[in-house]
Amino acid sequence: MIFSKKEYFIYIFIMVLLIFISYFAIDKKVAMYFIGHADIYKHIGKIIGIFGQSQWYIGTAIVGALYYAFMKKNSVYLHRFLFLLYANIFSGLASLVFKIFFARMRPWKLENGGDGYGFLISQNPDFTFLQDIKYQFSMLIHSSTTNTSFPSGHTTTIFAMFTYMSILFPRYIYLWLGLASVEGFSRVLANDHFISDILAGILVGTISTMFVYSKVKEKINTKKQK
Repeated sequence: MIFSKKEYFIYIFIMVLLIFISYFAIDKKVAMYFIGHADIYKHIGKIIGIFGQSQWYIGTAIVGALYYAFMKKNSVYLHRFLFLLYANIFSGLASLVFKIFFARMRPWKLENGGDGYGFLISQNPDFTFLQDIKYQFSMLIHSSTTNTSFPSGHTTTIFAMFTYMSILFPRYIYLWLGLASVEGFSRVLANDHFISDILAGILVGTISTMFVYSKVKEKINTKKQK
């Protein structure tokens, strides 16, 4: 999975374009549908969403790295587990930074007839820029979870895993893509994210993992993987 700079640029451009289209034309309609049918979909989305929690993969990476470092010493497998660890940490930190920077309200703000939609910085058109920053900062302190929808952290994690597995086991790329897509969309079912949050999570997860891969690819020896 080595791409040229042009291919990366095209991928990022397409994903950003889809995010904009989704934000202005799709997000609210889809969110309102699943809010209106929460009794059917929300519980399913919450259950599937468990697999998008990064601690599972970070824990696996630490255990695997320790095993191949001290018990059954194998440099290739050690670095593969370290790659898994670095990819999850780096993508998670990138997602967190974007969440704080963009500070988008969750779909929850549309429940029970609410009209909260969009980013905190755009909620008060009469504010100056400094007032917008102060408002965003205070709202993040007061209710950080409610105002950190963009991008989806679970989707970032699962698409970091998709990229990781596709690098090591490219033969099963469509299986990894299918599993990751189900996990990502579960966040919409659970009323925790908008479609554009999912798209942003895909972008952050894949690009950050490919960046980590570019730094460790010589050590994980993927060419021997069949």
